[in-house]
Amino acid sequence: MMDFGARRACTLVAGVSGSGKTTFALRYLVHDRSLALRLVWDADGQLSTRLGVPAATTPQELALAVEDGWIVFDPNVMFPGKHGQGFDWFCAWAYQVAGQRAGRKCLLVDEVWRYCTATTIPQSLAECIQTGRVRSLDTLFAVQRPNRLNEAVLNEATEFVAFRLQGSNALRTVESLGADGLRVSNLPLGTFESWNLQNGQRLSGRVF
Repeated sequence: MMDFGARRACTLVAGVSGSGKTTFALRYLVHDRSLALRLVWDADGQLSTRLGVPAATTPQELALAVEDGWIVFDPNVMFPGKHGQGFDWFCAWAYQVAGQRAGRKCLLVDEVWRYCTATTIPQSLAECIQTGRVRSLDTLFAVQRPNRLNEAVLNEATEFVAFRLQGSNALRTVESLGADGLRVSNLPLGTFESWNLQNGQRLSGRVF
């Protein structure tokens, strides 16, 4: 299921806690009807609850979830106390599944910086971001601290969605992506501004 002409799509959603960034990311998955498969990393169990989708915890449950089109993976059964190892495994699994299924897929990771350093990211995540497009695999990352994102993630971003952000380091990062730092720091909670990093198109809206 390879498409070498597929577009690259890596969306970054950033905002302080309670600003609406995770709500935006979840609604993105729910409302994009063109997605054939949604893959969600859920180490703390919150996203499963918010989506109303039972979490898969074993390879057998993951295989069944693929048929439903929604995979929310809780690593705590297979990888108790080893979320970094579980994350690497899940990204590799998602990459493999994306190559076996037709249609667009999207991988959502909340606070992806937890599984990276300033200089390295898991090879499996790099494959999802950098070569996932040929498998029609998009990536979607929601973060509170965009300044802690590895450059390999920032450099592949195609769209940035900014909710309210605080902190000079975070604001410098979004300014490097084309945002007005002062404007972003004063956004009302629940509102966002987004821009396409490839064509410059800008939009604004609210989630609450």
